[in-house]
Amino acid sequence: MRLERFFVVCSLSFLGLACSGREEYSAELSMQSDAMAIVNYYYPRQIVLSTQPRETGLRLPKLRSPQPMFGALKLGNSADSLVSLVLDEAPDGRFSYLYIDRNNNEDLTDDGDGSWDEVKNQYRSKEALIDVYYREFDQKAPVPYPVTFYRYRKRHQGLIVAYRNGYREGEIALRDTSYRIAVLDDDTDGLFDGKGALVIDVNRDGHLEGLTDSPEFFNLWEPFNIGGITYRVKRITPPGDVLTVTLADTLVYPKATLEVGMRPPRFRTVGLNGEVVDLDRYQNKVVLLDFWATWCRPWEDNLPYLKRTFQRYRELGFEIIGVNLDYDLTAVHTYLEENGIEWTQVASGRGWESGLAEIFKVDALPRNYLLDRSGVVRYKNLHGKQLSVKVRELLHEPEVSD
Repeated sequence: MRLERFFVVCSLSFLGLACSGREEYSAELSMQSDAMAIVNYYYPRQIVLSTQPRETGLRLPKLRSPQPMFGALKLGNSADSLVSLVLDEAPDGRFSYLYIDRNNNEDLTDDGDGSWDEVKNQYRSKEALIDVYYREFDQKAPVPYPVTFYRYRKRHQGLIVAYRNGYREGEIALRDTSYRIAVLDDDTDGLFDGKGALVIDVNRDGHLEGLTDSPEFFNLWEPFNIGGITYRVKRITPPGDVLTVTLADTLVYPKATLEVGMRPPRFRTVGLNGEVVDLDRYQNKVVLLDFWATWCRPWEDNLPYLKRTFQRYRELGFEIIGVNLDYDLTAVHTYLEENGIEWTQVASGRGWESGLAEIFKVDALPRNYLLDRSGVVRYKNLHGKQLSVKVRELLHEPEVSD
């Protein structure tokens, strides 16, 4: 369902007729699951584990570990917004279970058996649909909110990591055109009126392009231009069920991004090991600019494909320039050594404020650009087997003559 309202306020003065208009466009949004199907990023929220629970009176299942660890995730804005969880794990990793108070009733015996949904070499992960309560709604009507939890098997042992895997979706009419839209709660607190993103089907092809460098992706509270008109989000309810857009007071241009067919910004910087990294020196090479961090699970899932492609094609002219966005360079060195990563790395230890991240306008991970021998972006955000296929394709193209 969509709602549309139009307001015009006029007043008379001795100077004549003065008229100002204010347009508002509202949409009702429903909760959907699998946000990662439309966007390519998340902001990990760290849940610090402790030997004592943050909520009292918890009813626990039968646990195997003599020393379980407790954590809590704050979701929504009701009087009871803490969602407790307990990690039942052996010190040597022989067993591991995560119990989540999905229905937020302080009873973890009625929320499943605690098994992880996915177990990989580096991490375990689990999906949960959590009942979130809001002051705006009747307390007997919780909103189901999808969250993904994961735990690294060797690193960050004092943490469980969580991120939103749900989003709100609907349709909004701006002037005389309707658009499919999605809103994301990026700080995973169950409140859509904070840090978030807005995805709009600008070209109306029925597909929401939620890549952060897409012309359809916008930060929730920043003005955006569609059809030559600048809009801004005026308000959104905390549960995210109603979004209101109005005309903006300032003009912004349509979103400019680094697209296929463009040349990336030139750069010359110092690599992680002190070497000079100059993009101009990679003439006649096929180059992958790969932005990553040790905490980015989707990038880590793609790491085996990166390593295989690099080993297979490095002698034929394929190079990778990794741009790391961690803050702890010691941890980066350790990670590279433990995982046998041999390609060139740029890392400043400044995270998102890294010079190259700012130049390339990288605000989410993972992100990569594949350049051909002439230095033009031919593909972006390649993952899995697709990377090897496209690298092989570009290596078979003729070298560029001087």
